[in-house]
Amino acid sequence: MSSSEILEFDAPSVGLSFRARLLVEENPDVVAQVLTQLPLKSVLGHVVISGEAIWMPTRIVHLGRNNMVQRHPGAVYLYAPGQSICLTYGKITESANVNKFAEVFEEDLAKLQQLGTEVYEQTVTQPRRNIVEINVRRAA
Repeated sequence: MSSSEILEFDAPSVGLSFRARLLVEENPDVVAQVLTQLPLKSVLGHVVISGEAIWMPTRIVHLGRNNMVQRHPGAVYLYAPGQSICLTYGKITESANVNKFAEVFEEDLAKLQQLGTEVYEQTVTQPRRNIVEINVRRAA
């Protein structure tokens, strides 16, 4: 796998980073759109009702083909109606399929879970919410 098929997610304010493999063959339209947005600097939010997932707003407008699959820990997907990139890090109660375009490396799942927990604590549970920044770029 070449480094051009790998995304790096870096959340400097909480000192966490992890990698994801792009699904170039399975979802070429979304992968191409995501790559045109890189490097992407955004903020992280946490879903409130549907389980353990985080999301980041983007400027992506997607009207192409999709790769609809069930959510699972490590899935990186585009939520086109919300123009958001989402990452599932744990249990999900939502049953709708998602447009998956990348997969977090198995060895990095613990970092994604740690980031998800941190984002939940900083953006949902505290009375004064904090911003958690995220940077996404191609691997060097």
